[in-house]
This record gives sequence, structure tokens and C-alpha cells, in this order.
Amino acid sequence: MADLESLLALPVGIAVPMDTLGPKERRAVRALPAGAAERSRKTVARQAVRPVHVDLAVVRAASLRQGLEKAGRFAPFCRRAVLLDRRPARLDEALVEADFYGIGVFVASGRDVELVLEPEEYRPPRHTAAAWWFVEDLYQRLRSASAF
Repeated sequence: MADLESLLALPVGIAVPMDTLGPKERRAVRALPAGAAERSRKTVARQAVRPVHVDLAVVRAASLRQGLEKAGRFAPFCRRAVLLDRRPARLDEALVEADFYGIGVFVASGRDVELVLEPEEYRPPRHTAAAWWFVEDLYQRLRSASAF
């Protein structure tokens, strides 16, 4: 996480003079893993960027309540939606609640999936090391899954 925070402080692909960094930042830059930044004695240029972009997290749930709780965990990172196995008895009430949280709703019916509520647009309030860590972790999981 500390490496990601150090990288976020640097612009991508632009050489920054090392003497403009404080002692703590210079130590952090020197400790970055190979390939994360291009370093010389006088400058550092960030090379690392997020490996993937996550647009939408969809969680499958038996109930809307359970789905809203699970989907809510992705709020800092991307748009969210719930995939329900069946249409709720009080669909209108369910959609009002999901809309309040900005969470979209899909309903599965046999082999078909219907979008009944569009998820709210995601606008990150700022770029954070935690958000970068999220996509790095997802990327590693996808790479591991595709290896099999």
C-alpha cells in the first residue's frame, strides 16, 4: 500500500526532479519495485498505472437486502448492481431502496437476465491507494483464474 501511495504522488511518464521531493518521498521512491518508476540520480518518472478498469461489480443474491449489503462493499471502487434469482414481490419498493443507494438491479428468469434498474454512474471522489489495490488484487485473481 505504501508503494501505491508513493506512486500516486507522481505523475505518469513525467520526470520529476528528485530534489523537489522531501527526504521521506525520496526514500519511498528508491524503495519502489523495479519497473514501477524510471529513476536516475536526478529524476524519477512513474511508469506504473492501474492494470485494469472496473466499470461494474455485480453481486448475485437471493434477497435484495443481502444484495444491497454485498454490493455496498464496492461503493469506493465502481458502479454496483445486484442480480436477483427472482423478481421481488414488492418490486417498486425494492427499486426505490436500490435507487437510493445507486445500486442497479438485474433479475434472472430462467436463462434470461433483465435489467430493471440502471446502476448510478460512478465518479471517484479521488484516486486512492485502496482503489488501486482493489484493481491490482482483481487483476491477480483474473490472471490466476485464466491460468487453469
